[in-house]
Amino acid sequence: MEYDIQNSLDILYQLLVIFYHSSFMMWVKIFMGIYLSVILIDIVLLLLLRDVGWHLRVGLKGMDLPLASKGKLRKRWDKVKSRLKNESPSQYKVAIIEADAIAEEILDGIGYKGANMTEKLEQVGPNHLDEHLETLKEAHQVRNRIVHEADFVVDHRMATAVVGVYESFLKYLEFLD
Repeated sequence: MEYDIQNSLDILYQLLVIFYHSSFMMWVKIFMGIYLSVILIDIVLLLLLRDVGWHLRVGLKGMDLPLASKGKLRKRWDKVKSRLKNESPSQYKVAIIEADAIAEEILDGIGYKGANMTEKLEQVGPNHLDEHLETLKEAHQVRNRIVHEADFVVDHRMATAVVGVYESFLKYLEFLD
């Protein structure tokens, strides 16, 4: 009896191997491969439609950072930094104004809405930008004084410090290296 069970199992195994290597199973494998490929493409397309990238940015950063080209931002930032190399107070002022404009665009892209930088900074929660919130407010006050006070004097040391605040902010958000 034991021999019959073993023999039956061997025969069943051989039939399964023959069936697995048959042309019918080859067509089933091809069909399943195509079907699996279509399913995977559908999954990728659905993830793109559901904007998974946005959810990942929010999950990893706690906020939605805009997808800005780091190359373009780097060029703009290099222009700001080159203005600090001049020995002209007017170039220092322009550097601060441009740095403030870049930071305002970033805040707008993150989702802080407002007519100007002051309104956007008021919307930022105390824990959202860590220590950068207060320094950004101070740097923006310098920018406002430049714009509204014709006799406001900016020296190289002040301009470097204010632009450094904006640079620190951009590095914190990983827009600059």
